[in-house]
Amino acid sequence: MERFWKHLHIGQRWLLNGWQLFMRNPWLLGGMGLTSAVVLSVLELIPLLGALLIALVAPVMLSSIYLSLDTIYRHNKTLPGELRLPALKQSPQQLLYVFRKEERVLPAVAASVLSISVVLLIHLLLRLVAGQAWVANWASLNFPTLLGVLTMGLLAFVCYVLLAASLIYALPLTFLRSEPLMPSLRQSLKASRHFTIALLLLLGVLLLPFLLSLLAAGLSPWIGYLLWLVIGSVTLPVVAAALYCSYHDIFRTRDTWMPAERRRHSGDTVTEEKTLRPL
Repeated sequence: MERFWKHLHIGQRWLLNGWQLFMRNPWLLGGMGLTSAVVLSVLELIPLLGALLIALVAPVMLSSIYLSLDTIYRHNKTLPGELRLPALKQSPQQLLYVFRKEERVLPAVAASVLSISVVLLIHLLLRLVAGQAWVANWASLNFPTLLGVLTMGLLAFVCYVLLAASLIYALPLTFLRSEPLMPSLRQSLKASRHFTIALLLLLGVLLLPFLLSLLAAGLSPWIGYLLWLVIGSVTLPVVAAALYCSYHDIFRTRDTWMPAERRRHSGDTVTEEKTLRPL
């Protein structure tokens, strides 16, 4: 239980640091968040291909946000008033920031191909195992069939979580530290497993606009859509900034999540509490 509360505290500090980083340039980051929310909403409306297209563009957008956050972090100052409008205008094209350097193109494409491949595999397994029951009215299914569909749904959710866990730190390791993508995927998965509780807190915040928009959609679909855009334009970049701060804490303090034997070999004596550095 002590470990649970410690890691929950770590997640809270990441969120606080992410909010502080977001407030250094809310115009650029908020514009990127709004553009991301619009793009995801439009792609989600496309039948059959929507989820695959989201899986294709999500690593590109997240990588670009990480790069923008890194620039904001290094400048270490609040955006001047006269630059706010230009930053807002620049925000949509900033989501393709990862493609501005030639050496980033191949890793970005590889991350997108990996993402869409995993999502495609998940969808094929769902169709193959659950069949038409997956898209049928679940209330009309008998109990054994419903149980099987729910089991497959849970398995698909776990696969999505593993995909996200392998990418959230692999992207900054690849694009901010120029490390190879494949080893970075393993490092990201290990770090995510160690800080599961803290990352689940960030996931809960990330799901907040989606859940609120679903509730509001019961009153009016337009209200739900507007609520998703407004809250998502802040929540998406703030959570991305929190993940960026967590990347700094985990990978810039000599990998405190490493096994004890490896820490002893590297001479690392940093504790988890020391990862909580304010911006």
